[in-house]
Amino acid sequence: MAASYYQKMTEIYGCLQDEESKALFEARIGYLLDQDQESYMDIVFGLYQDWYPSKELENKVSLLNPSGIIIFGCGCGGRRIQKMLSFWGIEVAFFCDNHRYGETVGGKDVLSIDRVIKEYKDYLVIIGSYEYADDMYHELVEKGFATANILLSENRLLMWARGNQYFDVFPPHKDEIFVDAGSFDGQTLVDFCKWANHGYKKIYAFEPIKEMCEVIQQKEIPRIEICNNAVWDKEEKLFFKLEDTSSHINPKENESGMCIQGVDIDSVVGDDNVTFIKMDVEGSELKALEGAKNTIIRKHPRLAICIYHKAMDVIEIPSYILSLVPEYKFYIRHYNSHMWETVLYAEV
Repeated sequence: MAASYYQKMTEIYGCLQDEESKALFEARIGYLLDQDQESYMDIVFGLYQDWYPSKELENKVSLLNPSGIIIFGCGCGGRRIQKMLSFWGIEVAFFCDNHRYGETVGGKDVLSIDRVIKEYKDYLVIIGSYEYADDMYHELVEKGFATANILLSENRLLMWARGNQYFDVFPPHKDEIFVDAGSFDGQTLVDFCKWANHGYKKIYAFEPIKEMCEVIQQKEIPRIEICNNAVWDKEEKLFFKLEDTSSHINPKENESGMCIQGVDIDSVVGDDNVTFIKMDVEGSELKALEGAKNTIIRKHPRLAICIYHKAMDVIEIPSYILSLVPEYKFYIRHYNSHMWETVLYAEV
């Protein structure tokens, strides 16, 4: 890695305020170099034990009362599910895999799909691969396994969450002015109101999807300005790829031809005394921070910025923040049983 990046990493590391942050930063840098998800998640699992149970799994087990659980796929996704289940004392009976049957993985025998269908029809089969989830599901169904006994997560890979994302590092201030960049369905806004004990002064909610703005409007959150725009470094027409929670700005015109208006935070908030900025904008965080440059320099708001969408964000985003205000101090937290939801917190 170039010397300039080494200098940036050294500077960032010196601003990290606790051992948890340092461990996650080192793990992210390690992943940047070797792309080994399992090693990264082993560090995460070593740091946290407070995972929320998966509602999808709870509902399925409660409805079926299966004889046991089989994970289809014994790659890193399947092994991660086995680890998460072990947090609640749930024992996996077997793995199933088209290529590794006859082996032992995670202390469990790996069965062929044909054997599972023939001998374990009353078991729950959890799809344990993100990349091949649909193929696995269809193969089970086509070979006669009951759909009711298959758990394919709505996220494609069963995941767990932990912590109070965006709000578990800082205490609320009086008269908060909160900027939520990437509001989606407004759940973060609801969490903010609860965290601030409804004692805030104003909310700016930026969300480029019109239908989601309408969902937010229906929540009737007081003292909120909803901006149906994408946050960017300047006012500009942008092409946008619509993919539910992963919708994002596409620098080139996409097949849908959807066009949205990008705006910079500085122009919208003006001289308001912004106290807290949260950003989860699917890879546009650095551009959005550039559009909040004056607010950050003048007001020193606390920041909660996602740093997992692009590989270099773990370096580029904190480095940019320090270039604006060298006094910022950093914390890093992780909230998902996958590689997603790593958040950088910053305060002066």
